[in-house]
Amino acid sequence: MHRPGRFPGLSRCREFALSTTTNTAKRAVRRLFPASADNAIRRALHARRLSRVPAREVDVSRLPAAGEIPLPALFDDDGLGRGWDLARRRIGEVFEYENKWQAVDVGVRRALWHLVRRWKPRAILEIGTLVGASTVHMAMALRACGHAGAPVPRLVTVDLNDVNDPAGRPWLRHRVSASPREMLARLDCAGLVEFVVASSLDYLAGRDAEFDFIFVDHAASADVVYREIPLTLTALAPGGQCLMDAYYPDGQPLRPGGVAAPGPYLAVRRLREEGVPLAALPLGPLPWPTAPGGSDHSTSLALLARERRAADRPGGNGITTRPAHGGD
Repeated sequence: MHRPGRFPGLSRCREFALSTTTNTAKRAVRRLFPASADNAIRRALHARRLSRVPAREVDVSRLPAAGEIPLPALFDDDGLGRGWDLARRRIGEVFEYENKWQAVDVGVRRALWHLVRRWKPRAILEIGTLVGASTVHMAMALRACGHAGAPVPRLVTVDLNDVNDPAGRPWLRHRVSASPREMLARLDCAGLVEFVVASSLDYLAGRDAEFDFIFVDHAASADVVYREIPLTLTALAPGGQCLMDAYYPDGQPLRPGGVAAPGPYLAVRRLREEGVPLAALPLGPLPWPTAPGGSDHSTSLALLARERRAADRPGGNGITTRPAHGGD
């Protein structure tokens, strides 16, 4: 989960300290800089940057209608449980079954594997690779779909940084023993995955209807997400699915004392305020815990969907253009 556009300073220091220090030090950090203050600072900074971005034209016509997505049944087993058990054991040989700093948690990994097996996409785009936690799970699910013929199934994963850099070995900073490319090779999935080093905005520019599943796997700043969503929806094939991580409804944390990345929520909220018939449908709680042996099932995953508004009625084209945003 690459996190471009994160604001430096106290919020960043707090996040790093809580991920690396002892329990005593963590309690001291929380007393000196509580999560409520962290959330307020993040939200104000994101809103300020977002207010400076001109409005974009947005086409939501390729998204499924909100009423067409069976959220309550999305994670029904349908015989996939045994396949997951086998996949988890196999993945566990190369990627430790535990939560890693900034990487998607174990609950999200299972959700991604399940959704790919259910939807059986041929072309997947992931924005944000980091250590490859989500990448290896989607690749294993894509291979298990058993696609035959053309086009050849593929997964493109995009990150600002070279996540496989043999000199810097960035995966070691997250306590992962191998690079994403090496893990995929060990899982016999290397031929399915293409790594791209680029910003999401640069990569998405000019893409058209290439992917039938897009996973936006980062907590970018609100101004980046706002510019990213229209490009993402253009890259989506008609009827495809677009899944976002780090979407916190109403900008609030999922659990007491938690931190909420405000970017995705603020970006979607502004688009809706500008009249774009766009909905973000939270997927939580998940049927399984988000940490090994834990009891928390909450998740920040959300599917983007098309709302039935004027632009979605007969004669509408789903495209909305609004004047420049005047402030937040």
